Amino acid sequence: MRQLAARCCLLAFGIVAMAAGIVLITKTGLGTSPISSLGYVLSLSFPNVSYGAFMLGWNAALLIGQIAILRRRFKAAALLQVPISVLFSIGIDAFGSLLSFVQPHSYPASLAVLAAGVAALAFGVACTVVANVVMNSGEAFVCAVTSITGWSFGRTKVGFDLGCVGLAVVASIALMGTVAGVREGTVIAAAATGFVVNVFIKLMGGVKPALGEARKRGDESPLPHGAECNRAD
Repeated sequence: MRQLAARCCLLAFGIVAMAAGIVLITKTGLGTSPISSLGYVLSLSFPNVSYGAFMLGWNAALLIGQIAILRRRFKAAALLQVPISVLFSIGIDAFGSLLSFVQPHSYPASLAVLAAGVAALAFGVACTVVANVVMNSGEAFVCAVTSITGWSFGRTKVGFDLGCVGLAVVASIALMGTVAGVREGTVIAAAATGFVVNVFIKLMGGVKPALGEARKRGDESPLPHGAECNRAD
């Protein structure tokens, strides 16, 4: 029980750190992370609805997508994505206010804030992976696809990220007549975050064994408990 509580706390801390990182990235004016890009574009198009609210809706859509893909293979434990999505959305809106003073006035300053944002995002992702309790909705959706198709997780994740960015671009053009919210920062975040995540995971001692399951020594999966993914790249 104590181990479960500790892991849940690490998971919650990671979700909050991810929210802070995403907000920092958006403060640069250079875009946002791929999975958050559609929510960000919609928040720019409809300023009366918060960024966090749109992200909650997006995560809900991804959860529904998992249910539709997996059907009887969908596990009730995956519903834990709901509370972490709520925490993530609240965190985005909270940090949007708390970090309102972050307003880089030059391109080098924007790049510095972008680097800080990517580091915070990567640290948060690493915490959730090391905790190994439940996946966030985006990665869980990718796992649902790979479990049905047999595609590799890595390549499917890249395709998913590109799809998110594509949706954001289409929505931006349709709603605002131009591309907004997707810039070079989106590309940098997509390219760099995974590498930084791996560094943090190693520094934190690697992924914890899945709860309730014995793992062979040295057989540590970078995917959280319950994920049925084809991870070959």
